[in-house]
Amino acid sequence: MFKKIVSFSLFLCLFFSCKKQIENIPANNSTTSPDEKYSPFANFNTSAATYFDSIFTRYGGGFTGGDVAYSHVLPDGRSVWLFGDSFLDTVYPDRHRPRTSFIHNMMVVTDTLGGFTTLHGGTIEDPLPFFEAADPDQFYWPTCAFINKNKTQLYVLLIRVEENGEGGIFGFDIKGNDIAVLSLPDLTFKRIVPFSEGNFIDWSCATLEEDDGFIYLYGVESTKRNKFMHVARTKSSGPLNKFEFYNGSSWVSDTTQSVRLIGGMSEQFTVFKSMGKYYLLSEGNLLSPNIYLYDAASPVGPFSNRRKIYTAPQAGGNIIAYNATAHPQFTNNDSLLVGYNVNSTNFRDIFKNADNYRPYFFWLGNWR
Repeated sequence: MFKKIVSFSLFLCLFFSCKKQIENIPANNSTTSPDEKYSPFANFNTSAATYFDSIFTRYGGGFTGGDVAYSHVLPDGRSVWLFGDSFLDTVYPDRHRPRTSFIHNMMVVTDTLGGFTTLHGGTIEDPLPFFEAADPDQFYWPTCAFINKNKTQLYVLLIRVEENGEGGIFGFDIKGNDIAVLSLPDLTFKRIVPFSEGNFIDWSCATLEEDDGFIYLYGVESTKRNKFMHVARTKSSGPLNKFEFYNGSSWVSDTTQSVRLIGGMSEQFTVFKSMGKYYLLSEGNLLSPNIYLYDAASPVGPFSNRRKIYTAPQAGGNIIAYNATAHPQFTNNDSLLVGYNVNSTNFRDIFKNADNYRPYFFWLGNWR
């Protein structure tokens, strides 16, 4: 049986700041970027990504719904997709699903030939999460990943969550971040390594594998009204040996010296490099349905030239859109693949229509 839970997965962590809101921040960490300041739509054009929408419209035999939907390209050209709370049940032709529960995480692997493989623990009849916490009262939501220099291991960033006994949609606390290690190319689970414990920054928001020998990890510091980006880095030749944190001018070993780079972030976003320029794609603050693109000359910014590129059409009423990410390994006539998640504030909606809890995609043209 699925473990029964009453959570709305990662989007609650986003909106309610994981109940780890920090209000007393040092004065030198004061960078802000109000959500309302942007250049509207610029000269972008968008079109439906019908193939990707269709392959995630499932009816059984594996993944049938979930959020996060972060992808990372593997050395052999496949892509691994990370999901938080996920359904593996039957979806009927009218798109309703039975009142089953779901597992807290899983992965999907796609390839260039149309392959679609669901990875989880247990069996399809009695599934378990792919990543399981050592403490039986805790569980993981995977959020992003990176690969080491030798391309022999995949590292998956995890949010460690604990139910707090309050019940309902607020019945959890975020305990920290861990890193799962998987071997390549077989994606065999090896171990989980502790990363941060009870920190005021969630370090699992985005990653960037750079040409300078470093992997950059982007985190978010949440307050009641805003979310601020921070950045750390580690050497790609030994990703778990040492982490450094950007203090605004240099890299230091003390995470408390990390400074805010930019505000107005979502909890999950993407930083990527194209033609020598760095891009940041993020949904707006506090579950905004608007998606924005920034650019910068370095992986630590400053990120500027903020442009609105899209407004999720599903958002409205009970339905919210959140956690937009770019998937730069996929292109269509130089267009960029962008995805986002939808969910409902009414738990019953995701059983009435499976399309109320899933990722959606679109192509973004003329984005550089």
